Amino acid sequence: MSIVRAPVSPNILVWGRERLSFSAETVANLIGIPIEKYQEWEKGTALPTTAQAEKFAKAVKIPFAWLFLDVPPKNPKLPQNTDYRTLRNQPLGEISIKLRYLIDEAVMRRDVMIELYTEQEIEFPHFREFIDISAYDDIYIAEKLRQILGLTIDNQIKFKDSGEAFNYYRDYLSTIGFLVFQTGDLSTEEIRGMSIYDDIFPIIVVNRKDEYNARIFSLIHELVHIVTRTPGICDNFTMLSYNEIEQKCNKIAAEVLVPVKNLILDSNWNLINEYSCNEICIKKLAKKFTVSREVIIGRLLTTGKINRDLYIKKLSEYTKEYEIIKEKSKKSGFMPPTADICSQVGKLYARTVLNAYNQEIITARDASLFLSKLRIHHFSKVEDWCFS
Repeated sequence: MSIVRAPVSPNILVWGRERLSFSAETVANLIGIPIEKYQEWEKGTALPTTAQAEKFAKAVKIPFAWLFLDVPPKNPKLPQNTDYRTLRNQPLGEISIKLRYLIDEAVMRRDVMIELYTEQEIEFPHFREFIDISAYDDIYIAEKLRQILGLTIDNQIKFKDSGEAFNYYRDYLSTIGFLVFQTGDLSTEEIRGMSIYDDIFPIIVVNRKDEYNARIFSLIHELVHIVTRTPGICDNFTMLSYNEIEQKCNKIAAEVLVPVKNLILDSNWNLINEYSCNEICIKKLAKKFTVSREVIIGRLLTTGKINRDLYIKKLSEYTKEYEIIKEKSKKSGFMPPTADICSQVGKLYARTVLNAYNQEIITARDASLFLSKLRIHHFSKVEDWCFS
């Protein structure tokens, strides 16, 4: 039986690999062939089999048919204006294949939004808010962000729990054109949050493996980066970041969630002043503002109520407690398909795709692909959620 070779374009192979910043060795490993053989494909001195070509397309996340084009389609490389947050004080280093896939998927979803808005003749929402982080103090920037979020102390203290608070922030941002995605495929050690700025559909991604309080802080932290146009690699959400911009973004995010002007009026804050780092008062404040205890002790540190050593000690205690709780509450990790896609893409994206499908602008197959291959019989449940 003869082996069927695929007459792929060498320049498309190079383009497909480079768009995800993959080395030739990385692609060869993903396909399962020697690097020398793969390099022959790029040189045009040998051709892959059809099965190998399909593996390549899957590895670099492009349609199989693109391999036979003469010229690469218009498609941006990985965005440069990207910010990541990782757990604690561990630098991200060279990003993993999964993280590159995540970035590419987020950008492709944004491209889908632009295409569907164009097809439906919907006016694009533009987010052009910009604040020079070096020209204004934390309190001024935080107050502007609270205005962007439509956030007041009255509606903030009415959140029944952190899940409701997170959904409020996420849904409100979607009303002004933000795409807020969640991922559950990567560990929190690798990524907690990511932001990509564009005035049309800016992107924020948070890790749903984090508890809701941590996701809230990630979300606000990334919003600070987008508004101040300060991309970069983020290391942690403590107030002790070695990166000046990151430390300032963390302080601004904390001020957004727990404004000092409201904090100093709270009786629990006054009790903390009197009895030092009172754990009961810290918990009450965290509940009132629907934030983590880490945010409250961060407020204590930045306002000079506790010193750095005590802050580190309390932070370590909370981290240990969280790890114990997380270990005890481990589940199988299964999530029903409808809940999974709703969690991943958010209402703005899901609603746009399903509206296009209902208007027969796109096919059921297209809608399924845009919704991570969700089966058509799940569409009605997603639609119900979109308009809930």
